[in-house]
This record gives sequence, C-alpha cells and structure tokens, in this order.
Amino acid sequence: MSSSLFQAELRTGQDVVNTRQRGRHIAQALGFDGQDQVRIATAISEVARLAASHSNGHIEFLLEEVPVPSLLVRVRASALNEGLVMGRTPDTLRPGPALAPAQRLMDRMALRPDGEGQFVLEMAQNLPRTTPAPQAVLALRAELERQRRSSATDELQKQNADLLRILEELQARKAEVDRLNRELEETNRGVVALYAELEEKAEALRRASDMKTRFISNVSHELRTPISSVLNLSRLMLDRIDGPLNMEQEKQVLFIRKSGEALQELIDDLLDLAKIESGRVEVLPTRFSVAELFGALRGMLRPLRVHEGVSLLFEEPQGLPELHTDERKLSQILRNLVSNALKFTPRGEVRVSVASGPNDTVVFSVRDTGVGIAPEDQERIFEEFVQVEGPHQQGVKGTGLGLPLSRRLAELLGGSLTVDSQPGQGSTFHAAVSRDYTQRQKTTGEEEGSSQTLERDSTHARTVLIIDDDEVARYLLQRLLVEASLQFHEAATGPEGLRLANEVRPAAILLDMSLPGMDGFEVLEALRREPATRQIPVIIHTSRSLTEQERGRLLPHVVGILSKSGLTREVALELIQRALSSSGRQP
Repeated sequence: MSSSLFQAELRTGQDVVNTRQRGRHIAQALGFDGQDQVRIATAISEVARLAASHSNGHIEFLLEEVPVPSLLVRVRASALNEGLVMGRTPDTLRPGPALAPAQRLMDRMALRPDGEGQFVLEMAQNLPRTTPAPQAVLALRAELERQRRSSATDELQKQNADLLRILEELQARKAEVDRLNRELEETNRGVVALYAELEEKAEALRRASDMKTRFISNVSHELRTPISSVLNLSRLMLDRIDGPLNMEQEKQVLFIRKSGEALQELIDDLLDLAKIESGRVEVLPTRFSVAELFGALRGMLRPLRVHEGVSLLFEEPQGLPELHTDERKLSQILRNLVSNALKFTPRGEVRVSVASGPNDTVVFSVRDTGVGIAPEDQERIFEEFVQVEGPHQQGVKGTGLGLPLSRRLAELLGGSLTVDSQPGQGSTFHAAVSRDYTQRQKTTGEEEGSSQTLERDSTHARTVLIIDDDEVARYLLQRLLVEASLQFHEAATGPEGLRLANEVRPAAILLDMSLPGMDGFEVLEALRREPATRQIPVIIHTSRSLTEQERGRLLPHVVGILSKSGLTREVALELIQRALSSSGRQP
C-alpha cells in the first residue's frame, strides 16, 4: 500500500534541479538525517538526469507502508536511454552501468517494462522512523505544491552549504589527526629514550655482577692461605709436636680449629659460586655406585646431628645402575641438604632415598620431619645469603649459601633442585642429576654444533631490511625485534632500499608507505618486478590510514600490515616470524 506525495515531468535540466530539490525536502520531512538526505538527493538527481535525456521522463514520490515503511521513488523513462537498462524482456531486464552509483546509494532498486520502449524504475529507502501521521503527509503535499516553481538557485545554495559543512568537518578531522600524530611522535621519542636508559641500566648491572664475582673470587683466594695456616698450626698443637697441652689449652685450640673449619667451609662455598658464575667450574666425572656414595655419606654426616633423638636413615638403593658423574659435587649437594635437614628437625627423622627419574636422570630425595617452609619462602631459600626469619632460626647458624650453591651444582650436573614443603609438616628436597654426565655433555655438544652450523648456514635467513625515512621508527623496530636475534639493514629512501635489497637479499623487508620521492607502492612494485627480489616477503609498516582500495592493492603482495599507531612487540614478532617462515619456504 502506498500514497503519492509528489510527481513531475522530466524534460529539461531545470526539471532535474527541481526534482533534486523536492527529493531533499521530502527526505528531510520524513526524518532522514543529513547524510541520508544527501545520498537520496544524489541518487534521484542521477536517475532524473538520465531519464530527462530523451525529454519524456516522469518521476513520482510515494510513501510506501509495506513490506516496510519507506520512501519510494518511481521513474518512468525510455529504454533507449544509453546505459540505463540492459535486456529487453521481463526476465532479462536489469539495471545498466549508468545506474550503478544510484543503486549503491539506495536500499532497494527494481525494474519492470512498461509498454513498448518504456520501463519503470523503482528506488526505495527505508524510513528511519514509522510512517508519519496522515495530517503530516497532507501538510507535506501542500508544501511541495507551493514549492513546485522554486528556482534552481536555492538548490545550488543548499549544495554549496553542504560542501562548506563537509569541508569544515574534514579540516577538523585533519587537525585531530595532526594532533594525534604529534602525540605519537612524542611518545615514540620517549620510548626510544626509555630503551636507551634500560640498556644503560642493564649494562651497569652486568658490570656490577662481574665485579662481585671477581671480588668474591679474589678475596676468597686471599683468605684461604691464612685459614689453611690456622688449621695446620692448630693440628700441630693438638698432635703435641712441640710439647704437651693442659686441658684448658687443648679446649682453646679445639675452638680455634672448629671456627677455622667453619670459615674454610664458607670460603669454599664462595669460591664454588664464583667459579660457577664465571663459567670456570670443572666437572670430573667418575664411575661409582649409589651404595658406595651412601656408605661414605653415612659415616660423614652422623656427627652433624644437632638434636638428640633425630634419626638419620639412608634407604638402600634398589636396581639402580652405576653412575658416571662428579662424585665430589654430588656428595657436596647431599651434604648440604642433609645438614640443613638436621638443623631444622627437632625430633623425628631425616631420610635419604634415591630413584630413577625421567630422561636418564637419578633423583635423590632428602625428607625430614622438621619445621617446614611456607609456600611464599620456598623460592627465596635458593637466593644467595637469604635466611627465612622465624623462631626456628634461634641457635642455628648459617650463611645462606648452601641451598643456592646446591641448586647451581645440580643444574651443572644436568639436573635440578626443588622442594615440597608445608609449615609444621616437614620438607622434601629433590636433587636430580644426569646418570651419565659424559653422555649428556656429548648430546649438548652435538646440539650446539648443529645449532652453530645451522646459524652459519642461515645468516641470510635472519637478515631484515627496514625501509623508512623516520630514524626513530627504524630504531624502535629494531628494539622491539631484539628478541628475534636478527641482523638489520636500514634505508631512508626508496631507491636506497631497492639497492640494498638487491645487494643483501634480506629474508624480509619492513616497508614504510610514506617515503620521500618514491612512495611505498612504487617501491613494492619495483621489488616485485625484479626477479632477484620478487620472492622476498614484505611487511608494510605505516602510520597512514589505508583505504579499502589501498589494502586491496597491498594484501596480495605482502605478509601483513603493521600500524605504527598500534605497534606492539607481540604483533611485530608474530609478523616477522611469519615473514621469515615464508622466506624459508621460498624456492
């Protein structure tokens, strides 16, 4: 069901202008917004111009209620108008190329023949609101009749006003984009400065760590000589080489010797840590059985019991093969673990056991019934010089080096050191080491050799060329991709980038679109034209807002588009890895 609002003949250019004016007025009266008013008026003007070309066109505006409330524009014209229609029969009749712009602007368009050499074109745009009241429709008809003879000047003035308004909006948006670009440039400069500061801090920390390691090593060596002299002299005195000692003198010398042994143990721990950190520690693997190891530890550790009534138990190993590793370092790990367990176990037992582990490892477990360790402290105890505060520390001495050193030694022997514990329920330390250290060393060496060979053979596969005239953008990309261990080349112009692409043959190219003289499209086209660079994967790195048409031109020829405004480490790494993978598959 539909009702007519206005109709007119289409014979002259003035009729076309008046028709556009009426269409704009009707769209405004029916509640369409400014943008839809312009679209409807433009579509009507285009169709009316074509229909008037043979001086026999007719147009009618109707208010349609079904299937949905809409503005219906019905145009009757000659089928001879070039480009308007295609086909002659009802089955083949369809809009011609000249109607394509109008078809995109309206919601619906339909064609049907209307007698010999005539056709009817119907365009519809759904109303933004429900059908207006009958009184409003009558008022609109009357108003349209009064305006039937309006001049073309009014319509041109309205069009000029629309253009001025659109230009103002574009200028405002351009100003906003310029402001955002300035903020982004300032942010980029801040990020670059932050990365430089972080590099300086990291270098300072590395220097401090090296100085600490050298200091500990040097001081420990200097202390070892006098401590050895103290221990040897005390031994001479206890052996009565130079005469007898009374009871009080013997007691004093024993105190001296005990303190010297404690100090020597601390110095040995410090030296071992320094050697491990500097990479100068030496592993001396020998063949021995777990039963032999437990036998030696049993006699060595029994005198260390701090509390009476605490049992030290070694479970007999069952079916374990012979070990081939550094017995001294493994013994040192177990001595530290058992010593700690005895210190913090006031009653009950300390039990040492062993079992086969995954990946040809052997796992030694030291379980106690002591005070236990809180979950938040279970990683802190493996930090150097850290001791957990609490009443259980009273009367217990230590430096906090035993567990950190034991973990480093376990890792050195191809394993790990972990703990399971609950406060008040005791602790269990698990020390895993490789059963055959030499076999692990051989495997590691082969893997490293293979990796080095691969690295030597794939230098080209890690080379990336950045073509961008912005020095800050080039620097930022290299910092974001530092984890990928790439070799970078830089070019500030398109011709320079093309020259480097031919010389270096990189595995991937990061290309900016806004280059001076020769833009990104031209560079990409030149790369694809040359056989030597045709297969190099390209990632677009730009701050421009690309149109759909530009994206359509780029996407078939690039790996992806990386926006400078939303640049993140994760997205950059993902795209560069995808580019390197596709480069590896290139013939």
